[in-house]
Amino acid sequence: MLNPVEFCQKLVSYPSVGADIETIVNVVAAEFSQLGFQIKILNITDQKNTRPALVATYSRGIGKHLLFCGHLDVVPAGNDELWTHPPFAAQIDNGILYGRGVCDMKGGIASFAAAAAQIIADNTWQGKITVILSTDEEEPIVCCTKVALQTLINRGEKFDFAIVGEPSNAHNFGDAIKIGRRGDIVINIASFGKQAHTAYASTTDNPIHGLVELLHKLQAITLDNGNPYFPPSAMQITTIDVGNRASNIVPPRATAQIDIRFNNVHTSSSIINLVKRQAEATTGTFEFKFDIIGESFFSPISNHIEMLTATIKKHCGTTPEYSTSGGTSDARFIAPYCPVVEFGLTNSTIHKVNECEKVENILKLTQIYTDFMKDFFA
Repeated sequence: MLNPVEFCQKLVSYPSVGADIETIVNVVAAEFSQLGFQIKILNITDQKNTRPALVATYSRGIGKHLLFCGHLDVVPAGNDELWTHPPFAAQIDNGILYGRGVCDMKGGIASFAAAAAQIIADNTWQGKITVILSTDEEEPIVCCTKVALQTLINRGEKFDFAIVGEPSNAHNFGDAIKIGRRGDIVINIASFGKQAHTAYASTTDNPIHGLVELLHKLQAITLDNGNPYFPPSAMQITTIDVGNRASNIVPPRATAQIDIRFNNVHTSSSIINLVKRQAEATTGTFEFKFDIIGESFFSPISNHIEMLTATIKKHCGTTPEYSTSGGTSDARFIAPYCPVVEFGLTNSTIHKVNECEKVENILKLTQIYTDFMKDFFA
């Protein structure tokens, strides 16, 4: 039977940073193929980058369809000398496995693969398991999960429930299941005026004044007060730029950028309309560029989520909270097609020096995935 800790160590040993990704995709594809999965590797590209996405499917009779998603790429390790153990050596020290990607999220992938091996060995169930593993979750983003999903949907696939193996627990393993995420939109604002000498105010049109007025109006808005599952939406000004080094010149242009994290009270369209309405009521000439990172999504509490909750409590001894914290994840691509949650390892060390996880947590996660699938397909 597949050992999740050893498989995680194997995955961590492949750096899988940026373009150094194809080898680990082939390694994982071979492992799932040995388990009986049908394998398809999609090469997904945008104008600058191409990244592979692994799609693995196991089908037995007619039954429910479970989707598991994750990513094989990791962020750079940084300065190797600052690590207690080399970042890609995957060493175990005092019951803790160290390495870049252990938590985010090769440990989750290894645990699910080992759980799938146990489920496949049991001949009493019917249904389908699909695994999508992207290689662009960190950077650069070419939407591997989104394109892979659309490919499956176009051929008629339907999913009953999805789990993303992102590290979902902020402190202790079993603390939280993420049932949604806030949306994110980045707005670049350009304000235009007329350049002139500051001593001749009547001949100028200062773009900074209009920009400051608009930003003030936007900051004064209470987007919402949150709800039982989401905190209030938040708007942050991330930069204001003029590029003017002269104290006696009014510049012709000023720019700003704002980042809005919005809950399920809003959509990106409603946020865009709000900003445009404020601009129309402000003196000045503005242009906008709206970069929609992701929409907000929320999976209502269902039998499947309660089933996962009970399984986590069984193995961890605590009832996980339902959380929507954090930034965006690939779960945003899945939400339009089926209910989706995120549950994986801990996230307190991800993207940091000495990323690590307790070996016992990797084993627990494997058993949680296994028991959940047994109940899901029962």
